[in-house]
Amino acid sequence: MSHHSFSRIASAFIIGVGLLTLAACREDPDPHQPPEPKTLELPVTQAIVKQIERLYSTPGSVASDERVEVSSRTTGYIQRISVHEGDVVSKGGILVEIDPTDIEGAINRGQATLSSAQTALKDAEQDVVRLAGLLEKGVVSNETVRKANVGRDVAQAHLAEAQAALDTALAGRRYTTIVSPIDGIAVARQKQVGDLATPGVPILTIESRTDLLFKTSVSESRIGSVRVNAPIGVEIDALGQTEITGEILRIIPSGDPVTRRYDVEIALPAGQEAFPGMFGRAHFITGTDVIVVVPTDALLERGGLKGVFVVEDDHAKFRWLRLGRIFADTTEVRVGLDGGETILARDDVQLRDGDKIVIVKKAQTND
Repeated sequence: MSHHSFSRIASAFIIGVGLLTLAACREDPDPHQPPEPKTLELPVTQAIVKQIERLYSTPGSVASDERVEVSSRTTGYIQRISVHEGDVVSKGGILVEIDPTDIEGAINRGQATLSSAQTALKDAEQDVVRLAGLLEKGVVSNETVRKANVGRDVAQAHLAEAQAALDTALAGRRYTTIVSPIDGIAVARQKQVGDLATPGVPILTIESRTDLLFKTSVSESRIGSVRVNAPIGVEIDALGQTEITGEILRIIPSGDPVTRRYDVEIALPAGQEAFPGMFGRAHFITGTDVIVVVPTDALLERGGLKGVFVVEDDHAKFRWLRLGRIFADTTEVRVGLDGGETILARDDVQLRDGDKIVIVKKAQTND
C-alpha cells in the first residue's frame, strides 16, 4: 500500500471518530432535576393594614433652658475658682472668690468719711442751738442764724452721702464671694485665678440639667400646624431608639429670611440621661397614613434581599419587600404587600421557595 493511500485511510478514520464524538455531544444529557419540595410545619401570621400618624421629622439638639453667665458685680482680682468644666454645682455653692483687699479699703475709707460727717453734723447742730440763744439776746443777726441752719443742713447731706458710700462698700464685700444661682453643670470657664474680674464680664457658664429643651426648626410651610403645649415625640441618638414624649414649649415667631425656618423649643420631661448638645430628631404629627405592617420576626433574608414567605395554596413563595419605619415589634412595608396576606411567622433554615407548608399555629399580630 502506498504512503498516500495510508494517509487517506487514516484521515477518513479520524473524521469518522470526530463525527461520532460530535453526534454523542449533541445528545442532550439528562436534565438537572430540582429537589422535590419539602413539607414543613410552621406557624403563620398576617400582613396587617393599619392607620398611623403621619410624621414630619426635623433634626435638632438638646439644650439647657437655664444658662447662666456668672460674672462679678465688683472689680477685683480672682483669688479662687472652685469648679472646672464638667463639675456639678449646687444652688448656693461657692463658685468664685474675689480678692477683698480693694473692697476692705473702700469700707475703711467709707467708715472714716462717715465718722467725719457725723462729727461735722454734731458741730453744726451745736452752732445752731448756740446762735439761736444769742439771737434772742440780740447779740447776732438773723442772717447769722440762717447761715448756721444752712450749714447744719449741708452737714446732714454729707452724712447721708457718707452713709450711702459705706453701704455700697459693705455690699461690695458680699460680692467678693460668688455663689451658684442654680443647680447645674459648669460648661465653660472664661477666667483663671489671678485674672481681673470686672462687672458684666463672664467668669463661668453654668447650665441647668433639670430643665432641658430640645431645639429644632420647622419649615415655613409646616409652622402653621405647630401648636404650643402639644405633645411631641423626640428621639435622641445617644439614648437609643426609645422615643421621649416632650411638649412644645415655645415657637420663635421670627423666621430666618434665608432658610425660611422657624425655631421651636420642646420641653423634655425630667429625669432624662441627656446632656446639652446631644443630637436627635423631633417628630411632628401632621396627619394620618394607612400602611401595611408585618411582625419584625417574620422578616428574613434570601440572596441579600429582605422579604417574607407568603403562603399561597399551601406553598411558600418568597417575596422581596421594600421596608420603611420600624415600630415596637412591627415593620412598615412600603412595597411588596397589600395587606391581608398570610405569611410565615418565622424563618427556617430548611425552607426553600415552593415548599409545602402545614400550618401549626396562627401567630398573633399586634395592630
